[in-house]
Order: sequence, then C-alpha cells, then structure tokens
Amino acid sequence: MLKPLATQWLQCITLYLGTVLFFYWIGIVSRNISASGRGPVDQTQDALGSTQNASVLTSDPLVTCLAAAQVEFLVKGAANWTQETQGYNLRVMYEPAAVAIPTSIDQIQAAVLCGIDNDVRVTAKGGGHSFGSYGIGGEDGHLVITLDRMYGVSVHDDGTARIQPGVRTAVADRFRSVGIGGLVLHGGYGLATRTHGLTLDWLIGATVILANGTMVHCSSADNEDLFWALRGAGSSFGIVAEFEFDTFEVPEQITSFTMVLNWLESEAVNGLGMLQDLITEAPKELNMLIEMTPSAQSIQGTYYGDEDGLKGVLQPLLKHVKTQETQAGELRMATVGWIEALEKFGYGPLDMTYPLKQHANMYATNLVVYALTQGQLEALMSIFYKTENATSRPTWTMLFELVGGTHSALTGIDSSATSFFHHDKMMLVQLSGLSPRENTEEGIGLLEGFKKTFTDMLGDGNWGMYANYVDTELDSAAAQRLYWGGNLERLQQIKAQLDPGEVFWNPQGIRPASHVE
Repeated sequence: MLKPLATQWLQCITLYLGTVLFFYWIGIVSRNISASGRGPVDQTQDALGSTQNASVLTSDPLVTCLAAAQVEFLVKGAANWTQETQGYNLRVMYEPAAVAIPTSIDQIQAAVLCGIDNDVRVTAKGGGHSFGSYGIGGEDGHLVITLDRMYGVSVHDDGTARIQPGVRTAVADRFRSVGIGGLVLHGGYGLATRTHGLTLDWLIGATVILANGTMVHCSSADNEDLFWALRGAGSSFGIVAEFEFDTFEVPEQITSFTMVLNWLESEAVNGLGMLQDLITEAPKELNMLIEMTPSAQSIQGTYYGDEDGLKGVLQPLLKHVKTQETQAGELRMATVGWIEALEKFGYGPLDMTYPLKQHANMYATNLVVYALTQGQLEALMSIFYKTENATSRPTWTMLFELVGGTHSALTGIDSSATSFFHHDKMMLVQLSGLSPRENTEEGIGLLEGFKKTFTDMLGDGNWGMYANYVDTELDSAAAQRLYWGGNLERLQQIKAQLDPGEVFWNPQGIRPASHVE
C-alpha cells in the first residue's frame, strides 16, 4: 500500500512502474488524514460528541448495531456532524439518520448490514461532490457510509491498480474534490476523454457490497451483469469497496492551451461550427472545451504532444477564430511534464488534507448531443445571446466539451458495451449557475428555460443527459430515460434481481423492473 500524501504517492508509483495512474480525468489525488481524524470507536463520547449520552446507543437500534460492529459513527449533535453531512451543493441538503465511518472493507459490509437489519436505506459518500447531494442520500433518513478514510492506492507489476473508494480525483480542470466512486460509476469525462475514453472504460474489476449484505467480486468473467451495471449506473447496485483498473503510461509531455474569444452571435455560430468540424477529424491526442458566459468566451484544452504538433492540428482555428483585440490571434500554450499538468488542471497542489472544504450554492443541467446542424447552432446561439438581463442573474456558464469524432477513443466503444449509453455523442453541454443568495429560483428558471427551448428544437431521441451532472429538477422517470437510454430496461431487470427492496436509492437512480409502471 502506498503512502497517503500525494507527493509520496506519486514518487512511489514512479518507482513501481515508471508510470502513474492517468485515467481520463487528469489524475488521482490521495489525501492525508489530519490530526483530528479518528480511529475506530471505543467510547460513547467519541461517537456522539459532547451533546449526546449513552442512552442514545440503547434507544436507536441502528446506532446500537454500528457500535456493536465496532464501526466508527456519528449522529446528530456530534461536534463534526455538519462537516460530515454537508455536500458540495449548499442548495440541496439532507439529514442522515447516522454517518458510518469505516476504515476497512469488513467495516463497510458491517455498516451495510446494520442498515439492512434496521430497514434504513444506505448511501455511500465518497467525495461528496454530487450536484444533488446524493452522497447524503437525496432525502432525509439514510445511513450514510462515508468512505474518505479509505484512500489506499497500490500498483502491480502487470500495470493494474487497486484503489480504495475514498480517493479523490483532479477532474478535468476544476474539481479536486470529486471522488473516484461517483466519477467511475457513472462515466468520467475530462480533458483526456478523446485520447483514452471515460474513466469507467478502464475499470476491470470491483469488490462490491450488495443489498443483501454479501460481498462479491465482479469483472468481465465474474458476476458479469453486475460489472456491466456498475460501469454507468453503479450507485444503484451496491457499495464498491475496492476498484481495479488497467492503466497506461504517462505521456512524456502535455501541451495545454487557451484562446480568449470575443464572439458576436454570428461569429459564435461560425466558430462553433468550425470547431465541431475540426474535432470530427482531429487526432485523438486533441481534447478541448469551449466555455461561454454572458460576458466572455474561451477555448481550453490539452494536446498529448508538443507545441508544433498542436499548432498543426489547430491550424483551421488559428486562421478563423477572432480573439479579443488585445490578444488578437494569440494561442497561449505551455508544454509541461506530468506532475505540472496535474497541478495546473487541479488548480493547485495535489495533496488535499481532510477535511476538504469546497462548496457552492448552485444548479446544473446538461445535454449530450450528436453533431449540431447549422440551423441548430444558429438557434442555440440565438437563445444564448438573447437571454435578457443575463449579467444581472446568478453567475452562469455554458461548457461545450467536444468529446466525439472519428478518432475519439470514446466513440470507438459500443453504447451497449457498458451501462453508460452515450459513447456515440459528439458533445457534452453543461449549463450551470452559481449564486451567493439562498434563493436560486431565478437562476434555475433561466437555465431550465434555455434547455427546454433548445431540446424542443432537437426533438426526442436526439439528445440525452449525463448522470454525473445531476439535474435536480428532473423526475425519476425522465432522469432514468435520459441518463441511460436504451440500456435502461436491462438495468431495471438487474436492479430487480440484486436490490428489489431499493436499499441503495436516490431520487434519480435505477428502479427495479417490478416497480416500473
């Protein structure tokens, strides 16, 4: 097992293989438990905090079960209750029945059994980054099993790796707080998707605690239905206690790039069309996204090669994109090594000590779409530029992640190969709004109206949605259909076999076939 500090972890992996785990998402960040982190419970005071007393242990059978199993836990009133039950999105918060804090696979299993025996739904919390706070249950009253004390990483001579579920990731270019569990179990887009595919495409096995409390292993040759379901809809089927990945060698150099834009509406239509054409035939080494806000636009990306190679690939862009007058035609590039790239796209040092404090008051929605026609691009930009009073609304962003194309690793995988359905799409479009205010209804209405107008034009069957960018305004039936498309029926059948009582539940998770009207 490797040491928990990110710097030590990376050095150790280099000694093991001369490689590091560079799954699609720009890297894994292992974390150090601070001096305030606690071990297994052996006193009532440790578990309950100063405002509780021993009578709670005997009055609550769930708590009694956890104490008897020697699993550390918290209940409301403990000193760090808020810290452990507060998710990333402050707009949607829930109150668990209790929080279990296992430090071993056996303790995860024991905690799940306590939930089952007491008819309490069970939810795994990894990074806690769910936009819908589903790691806290998505409703009140769940037993939350927080996994962030289990952050071990081991790499083997055959190039495979075993990773515990408490590891966080430096995902894309924004969120170091994202946990590996939610990321891999529902997809895993980022600034290497075209080069290497989704995170879940590299999963080769897992140890899982099921809804009956048993522990099983799954892979392509072992419990195949479970393994298929885990890779795209995993949170509905169990708690993964250990992941097994294949890995690939770190590239010798990575060139990051940025272009700041100042598009008018017509320029945006032409620019997006050109970039879509460019990515359709671009080599898989090119990964990029377009970020648009009411006041600015930019292109960001990574190229797995040197600056000359990047310039050659981006030649159409360099000729046609109009940038701001003070930066006319400027392509900002930086070729760096592996560790520098991880730090750049993680926005800072890789070591993240517990507890992690990253929160927002926000709403997000998204679309996964095929290549857009000229008419569709015109309609989309018309909506974007004609949104009234946009700058006075909550801060909002539209991201176009250009992930498809002829040479993309993503599109080389059939949509039924895993339960993730959207391998064949060209773009992932995310709409998100941040607000310092408690009332976010205005921002939600703005983005929902934007999405509805555009999807009405696209028509049914021509778009879907990505489960990791949770849209809390979707009802259960719509969410399942849009997230999992043609794979939904098989998922519902597997759910009926493995979890008919919905021990593992969230508002938009897979429902058992027997519960579907």
